[in-house]
Amino acid sequence: MPSTSVPPPAIDALPAEQVRDPDLWIVAAAWATIVFAAIQILLFSFGRDQGIYAMVASGLLDGKLPYRDVWDFKPPGIFLCYGLSFALFGESMAAPRVLEVLGLVGLVFAFRRVASVYFDSKTAGMIGAAVAALTHAELEFWHTGQPETFGTYLIAAALVLASHPYTRRRARVWGWVGIGVAFGCAFLLKPPLGGGALVCAVYLARQLAADQRGVWHLAQPFLVIGGASMLPIAACAAWFWLAGGWPDLSWTLGEFTPGYTALGWHGQNAPGMLYYATTQAFFDFSALIGVGCIAAVAMRPMHSREREGIFLLCGVASIQLAGVAMQGKFFQYHYGSTLPLLALIAGLGWYKLWRRCLGQGAGGLLAYAAFILIVASMRRAAEDVPYGFWQRSSMRMEYLFGLGNLRSREALDQELYRVADYNLGANRRVAQEVATLTEENEPIFVWGFEPSIYWMSHRAASTRFIYNVPQRAQWQREHARNVLSRELARRPPAVVVVQHRDVFPMVTGGNLDSAQALDEFEALQHLIAAKYQLTTRIEDFEVYERRHEPPKATVRAATPPL
Repeated sequence: MPSTSVPPPAIDALPAEQVRDPDLWIVAAAWATIVFAAIQILLFSFGRDQGIYAMVASGLLDGKLPYRDVWDFKPPGIFLCYGLSFALFGESMAAPRVLEVLGLVGLVFAFRRVASVYFDSKTAGMIGAAVAALTHAELEFWHTGQPETFGTYLIAAALVLASHPYTRRRARVWGWVGIGVAFGCAFLLKPPLGGGALVCAVYLARQLAADQRGVWHLAQPFLVIGGASMLPIAACAAWFWLAGGWPDLSWTLGEFTPGYTALGWHGQNAPGMLYYATTQAFFDFSALIGVGCIAAVAMRPMHSREREGIFLLCGVASIQLAGVAMQGKFFQYHYGSTLPLLALIAGLGWYKLWRRCLGQGAGGLLAYAAFILIVASMRRAAEDVPYGFWQRSSMRMEYLFGLGNLRSREALDQELYRVADYNLGANRRVAQEVATLTEENEPIFVWGFEPSIYWMSHRAASTRFIYNVPQRAQWQREHARNVLSRELARRPPAVVVVQHRDVFPMVTGGNLDSAQALDEFEALQHLIAAKYQLTTRIEDFEVYERRHEPPKATVRAATPPL
């Protein structure tokens, strides 16, 4: 019989095969978490430090020089970041937050790239970015927008360059230059952040050693990265030198700042402080980081380069933790550049758990979701703000969509943006009072630790010292008081604001608030008593207005009789 084979159906008649990415849901959840965290960050207002950076950045845009004309003791990089945000987005509290969120978006893609190289999974990088974004948002307004925040983005860029598989020598050298420049810029934000350059150089030299290169080739990463890292530092030093601000920079960073750092070392030892910094970074801010890192190390590697990537990330993080220990304060924001690196490792661990649960069906996925929610609620990154993070986030979302009682930004600031003695709402009311009492061209002086009053009142300071820590500190205060007295005499303020209850032993080395410290500063005390009168009190602030001296009587000569 003749064969009766049936011809195969046409290709376009076949039903389309549906291929679903098993990681689709967790990638969607990661993006949702990142977007949620970004919205919260955009709704953050200024804390005390952010007010300082804003004042110095505004001065930069007006042609003033940090340390010489507007004083703070942070390295200059953070002022440049805030100045850049103001130049791009206008002078507002939202501008640095927009720059911060743009950096966060860049961090997501950097983590995806690094994870694809070392973990063979962009999804692991996405989960790590989500953990990093959520942890960063949980640090709240006080501990974000800091030097460590922006330093993180530079370090992530350097890690992308370090992990890139270069095929041409010239491209590899330019990649090393980029690594050095990134870490040099990070140094200008916080010096310990620049230490990761050494870790990357060792890592790259080790790769060259695997190719049996000579000693000269092994030295090249150190020379190129080290030299490139000095470029932004040298450019910044030249800027201050040519602008005549080197003596003020030298006194601030070379004499005042070491005294501030030494406060945290009383009764402490280096190994104990490093141990404390390490345990805090892994376990105190986010249980998602701690559990994820344990899972990443304990579970079977997914890729041959996995351990290599973990060692690189831990190496850079260890330099940063040494810097945290060296500062001796252990403020939450000091960990701002370390937590994202650990979050990337944690992302690998959570991804391994996800892949394990995928094989268990719907029950396994529900167990995974329940477990991650429980772990996420175990720790709070910031304990010093009113309410909890989730309640604060709910209030911010209600404000964003016009729900609830917080219908204005002022009401939101009054309710949420306060810590201990700091109250942004009170600062705003003082600024409004000062603006009422003065003309736009009249300078003012705040004897306290609230530089945002200058910024919100749109009034210039009579002195470079926009807060009084140098005059209250137990070291270098005589020099700072002499400079302040000269500047106030040269440019007398129209209004003086005196603050109460701003006690910071870890910052000033003493237990007196500004009002009490005034009793020890006779020159300023006599100036206020002689030429100013109390106008009003607003919460912790006294507002003094300059007395209007009566016009001097004129004596007319007697007219001789005709």
